Amino acid sequence: MTESNIINDENTKDRALVSTFCNKDGLRIKSYSWIVKKALGIIILIHGLASHLRFGFLNKNAKIVSNEHAVLIDGDNYFLYEGSWIEKLNKSGYSVYGLDLQGHGESDGYQNLKLHIKDYDDYIYDLIDFIKRVKKSSILESETRSDTLDKEQIETFENLPIYLAGFSMGANIMLRAMELLNNTNDDLITKGSIKGLVSLSGMFSIKAVGSPDSFKYKYFFSPVMNLMSSIGPTDRISKSKKSYERCPYVNDLISFDKVRYDGTITKNLAYGLMKSVDTLNKNMDRIPKNIPILFIHSKTDNICTYEDALLFFNKLNNSNKEIYPLENMSHVITIEKGNEKPLNKMIEWIQYPQYKEEEKKKKKQKEKEKK
Repeated sequence: MTESNIINDENTKDRALVSTFCNKDGLRIKSYSWIVKKALGIIILIHGLASHLRFGFLNKNAKIVSNEHAVLIDGDNYFLYEGSWIEKLNKSGYSVYGLDLQGHGESDGYQNLKLHIKDYDDYIYDLIDFIKRVKKSSILESETRSDTLDKEQIETFENLPIYLAGFSMGANIMLRAMELLNNTNDDLITKGSIKGLVSLSGMFSIKAVGSPDSFKYKYFFSPVMNLMSSIGPTDRISKSKKSYERCPYVNDLISFDKVRYDGTITKNLAYGLMKSVDTLNKNMDRIPKNIPILFIHSKTDNICTYEDALLFFNKLNNSNKEIYPLENMSHVITIEKGNEKPLNKMIEWIQYPQYKEEEKKKKKQKEKEKK
């Protein structure tokens, strides 16, 4: 497959086109796009908890000197396009879009607080809003270029396949969005705009509080956190030990990031996270059965366990699903050493149906030529 031409914004060092939109509550949500000419499709990325889009999917201007440590090279130019997931997706022919979830990165937060939320579903509404904005922008671009495109090219442009890829909490938000869209017969589902979903270390459980069916979740953590969030919704949970014991250098990469909020999440968000896992599982029958889903998950994930991801996968009623287990990785599979493996799998999985379609067209063309 040939490389596509990247549309550069010379004013941004990571080549992103940066914009802002206001959500339903008037919060300004920062969004990013890395657009290619003659794109094969659109990929929308959703980052995880306490992160932001660029940290999750761009390279870092730091050197990993050992499994224990990383050294900062340039904190003022920390996010690098070169060698990143986004560059590889662009070079594979896909325009890439994403946003900083509210209360994360450079987006506004509810009550002007970081890592806080009024209602967890607000993340989902923002994502749905963003998907529709991306879809509309691709249609507007086709209309702008209509004088240079023939009818078939315009239809192709307007109907570019959309793929969603969510990391950790981002995967939870992505699948909850599918449940809500399918439940309301939204055009994004009924007209087949979304062609594939990729869960990267998806949050189907939270190891610290147990799976939604466990005793400690149902009868301890859930009621206790519900009470705590009611009493002090904006109070923050206590700081825990550093999360990435298998690859401690990730903690250094996090500490170098000036955009990321260094505090902990509020109790209202903590309770929202817990509820979201339960809600996702209880409504999994609403996830569209006709949209292919790829689950990429490390067997040694220490935050969202592989066992619970596999349980969700096995319960999911979808004839076009695949789970791709990873060895020798932890939770942050978009950043850790070896992250090219899940990236290459994702690209291969997205491209395969398109490859089959191209082969069909070639076969038909050869048959016509024989006649």
